[in-house]
Order: sequence, then structure tokens, then C-alpha cells
Amino acid sequence: MGKEQNELKNKLYQINEIFKNNNNCFYMINSIKNQFKQQLELLQDKKYKKPAFEAYNMKRAFVTLDQAFEYVGDNSKYQQRITLLLCIQFLFYSFFVMGMPYLLQNPSKYCTDEICIEYPNCNNRIDSLIGFDSIAKEFGLFCNGRKAFIAALFFVGQMFGGFTFPILANIFGRRKILLFGMSLGSISIFVGSLCDNLLSLYALFFIAGFGLSGYETVVYVYITEISALRFRSIASSLLIVIWSSSMLIYPFIVDILQSWRLLMMWSIGVPLLITIILDYFYFVESPRWLISKQQYDECRRVFRFMSIFNKRRPFEFNFMEELDKFNNRCVKVASMKKVETQIKLIQQSNQTAGYWELFKRSKLLTQTLILVQMWFLRYFTYYGLQFSVSTFGISMTTTLRMLALVELLTGMSSLYFKLKYPRIISLQFCLLTMILSATLAYIDVPLECQGSLCWQQILHLVSAILIKASITIYNSMLNTYTGEAYVTTVRSYGYGVCMTFGQLGSTFAPLYVSYVQEIYQQANAITIVGLLALLALGLTWFLQETYKQDMYDNLSDEVMATQTLPLINQEMQFDEIELQQLR
Repeated sequence: MGKEQNELKNKLYQINEIFKNNNNCFYMINSIKNQFKQQLELLQDKKYKKPAFEAYNMKRAFVTLDQAFEYVGDNSKYQQRITLLLCIQFLFYSFFVMGMPYLLQNPSKYCTDEICIEYPNCNNRIDSLIGFDSIAKEFGLFCNGRKAFIAALFFVGQMFGGFTFPILANIFGRRKILLFGMSLGSISIFVGSLCDNLLSLYALFFIAGFGLSGYETVVYVYITEISALRFRSIASSLLIVIWSSSMLIYPFIVDILQSWRLLMMWSIGVPLLITIILDYFYFVESPRWLISKQQYDECRRVFRFMSIFNKRRPFEFNFMEELDKFNNRCVKVASMKKVETQIKLIQQSNQTAGYWELFKRSKLLTQTLILVQMWFLRYFTYYGLQFSVSTFGISMTTTLRMLALVELLTGMSSLYFKLKYPRIISLQFCLLTMILSATLAYIDVPLECQGSLCWQQILHLVSAILIKASITIYNSMLNTYTGEAYVTTVRSYGYGVCMTFGQLGSTFAPLYVSYVQEIYQQANAITIVGLLALLALGLTWFLQETYKQDMYDNLSDEVMATQTLPLINQEMQFDEIELQQLR
């Protein structure tokens, strides 16, 4: 027995040694595995940039949209790429709008029987024309206001586009309609450069205005919804700067190409068509629009794409808007007396919003009526100043370039106002500057000043420069404020109404300036700007500040944000609350 016991003990000892060795191997393998895992995590940390905040488990964390934008990176590589593409498109778009006087300019001389004069005699025969190869020269549009008609068709198309595209953007999404508007406008311009029929050219100008105005409206909505405060402030300011720089660049392009067909094709149509291809690959759908339509998974994919592009860890958070659905699946309440919520949150995104939403709610109605007047002032002042340049005592080209330089510099400085000061205060400062500047234009210019530069005309020029500077900052600030003032479900409609009435201002501006100059001769037409600015200044006191305020996605969100609403009745008693883990 003793011998057998010793043998069993020896075997047991050997077995223990084997298990001990195996355990050592197991621990060694785990140790090596953990070391590799730590090294891999270190490599991944080097690959990714540090986000604004971190979560232990993203799949179980809930964030707001503003927090999601902060995580993926506000004004990071992806947003900068989007800004660059939009700036390129706005440059070529502004070539068409601001360069239209070159496309439609009259011939420099009209010749009959080898006698050339500077002004056309529309009642007599004209044998030949001398001057830039423009649309007016090729199709003979320099008599009976026919040249103005083709420009008017473009602006009428812009009015219809500004009203129609917000409806489409709210139904089909911002990205698709943005691409559609730019495609429609650029194709119309390209085909127009090949057109030999005047009626077809009229139609193409209308379609170009329709598409490009719709594109512009949706762009302002898009940059408001694609990122947080810093990006939308920078992007909208850069677009203003690019727009103003076109008047400094385009005259040199005109000197090189010397033909309206070459200008429309190579300086506008072809470049815009190329940018559409880039937009298709780089532009994503607006996350705020996706949330408003309850497309949470698609919105998560958009943020994941942006986070990887910006070298952040892939976005896997849940959204606050999903919290109710998550609670229904994860929380089980047992043995309770009664559960009632004090408010039932209605998802406005399930309802079809429209322009009527702006007018059936008193707050939105008041806000919209005020913004409509302010947008009318913006366009009327901007284009009224452009058409008044011949009254400032120096050459038109010099005045245009001087005002373009002022617009460029003040457009760059508008970013400082956006990041530093509240929106309403900045708008009031610009309006007050316009009021004071317009008073200088009331000074009469004597007849003996014609052909020379006297001190009265210098004051008029100073007035124009100050108004140009203030309207540029006002324009940039108004774009940003309008996007922040409306919730996502009606934001495109708010922009649509404002753009439509703004285009009315651009349509009336040349008519008013022409009337004043014809009736009152030397009178400065920009004097009325002071009265319109005074009215707008009084109306700004009824607007709410949006600087550093949360942006809402549904009309119900804004209502709930102003109340303290307990979601569960305080008198309820729970015997047990069991949290169940999601599978």
C-alpha cells in the first residue's frame, strides 16, 4: 500500500507540474497578446487625432448634433475641403452675375456709310459695329431696351429658383438639390455659349438664373447644417470674399478672351461642370436634415465618413433624438402604479412642412416679415450702388474696382465680427453706419462739377465706400443669422422667402436708379438707403439673438427648450427598475 501511495503521489505531482507549466504558458501567451494589443492601440492613437471628447463605449453614449460636430472636428480637413469647393464654384458663379455688364455691353461705335458715332441712332441703318464681341453687339440688342430684357429674364429666373428649390431641398435633401441646381445652371451657360438663336438664349438665361439662384439658396442652408459655429462663420465670410474678388479678376479675363462666347464657355460653364464632379464625390448629406427625417443610421454613416476623413476615431455614438427609442428597448419598468408623461413629444419631421409653417405661427411670421425687409435692403443697396457708379465723378471702371477692393477687405473682416460679437449688435452697427453714410449723399452736386472732381462728389464717393463696407459685413452677418434663426424643418423655406424678396430688391434697384438719374439729373440714388436702413434698424429690436445658441431641428424642440418639463410624473412609485442590455 505504501508503495502504491508513493506512485500515486508522484503521478499527481507530475500532473500538477504539467498544469503549472501549461498555466505559465497560458499566462505568457496572454501577456504577449496584451503587449501586442497595447502596441496596436498606441499605433492607432498615433494614426488618429485626439477628439474634442472621448467616451468609454461610444455605442452606449448619446450626443447632441453640436457635440457630434465637435467630435468629428469643426472646421477640420473635411470642412476645409468643402469650403474650398464652394469658394471655387462661387468664384465662377460670380463671374456670370457680376460680369454680366461685360457680356451685354454696347458697341463702342456705330458706323453708317463709313461714318462712326459713339451712340446708336436706332431710326437709321447701321452698317457695322466696333467694340467688344458682346451679346448686344452680335444680336443687335442695343436699341429699344432689348438688352435689359435678357438681364431681367435672368433675375426673374432667380426669383423663381429661390422660391422653388427650398421645397425640393426639404423633400429630397440638401446634397441632391444643390448638385441639381448647379448642374442646371452650368449646363445652361455652356449651351448658351453655343447658341445662335436669340429666343433660345433668352430661355437659357432664365434657366441659368433659376438653377444658380436655387443653388445659392441651398448652399447657405448647407453650410449652416454641415458643421458647428466656427465653420459656418468662416465659410459664409469666405464666400463673400470670393464673390467680391471677382470684380478684380474678371476684367483681366475679359481682356484675354475678348468674346462673350469664350467667356461663358471657358471662364464659367466648363469650370462649373468640372466642380460638379468633385461635389458628387466629396459632398455628404446634411446631418441635420437626416435627423429631421429620422434617418439616424444614415446620419451616423455621414459622421463616420467625416470623422475618418478628419483622422478621428470612427463615429459610433447614438443621437439624443434616439433616446426614446433606446429607452423603449432597454428599460423595463415592473410593478408600478401608473406611468404618464406630462408632454408627448411630437416628431415634426413626420409631418410635411411647407411655406405655410412660416405664416401660421406668430413668432415665425414676425421673424420672417422682418428678415424679408432686411434681405430686400441687402440686395437693393448692393445692386443700387453698382448701378450708381457713374455719378461719383471718376471713371466707372476705377470706381468699380475701388468698391470691389473695399468689399474684399471688409468681407475678410466680417469673420472677426461673427466670432467676436452677437449677431443683432453687428447688424445694428452696420445699419447705423449706412444711415449716417447715406446722409452725405443728400449734399447736392452743382452743375459746374460736371467733368471735374469737386468736394461734393468726394463726399458722395466717401458715402459710397462706407455703404459698400457696411453692406458687405451686413450681408455676411445676415446670411449666418438667417440660417441660425430657423429650425431645420423650415430653414430652407425661410431662406427661400428671404432670397425671393431679396431678388425683388435687385430687380427694382436698376429701375429706381435709372428713374432718379433721369428725373433729378445729378441727384444720388443711394440716398433712399438711409430710410430703408432706418426702418430695418427699428425692426431688429424684435429679433432674438442666435449667437452661441443651440440650433433646433424640429419646431417642437424649440418649444420644449423654453420649459422645464419632467418626463415622468413625480408621484409615481417604482418597486423595481431593471436595465436590460441591448443585444
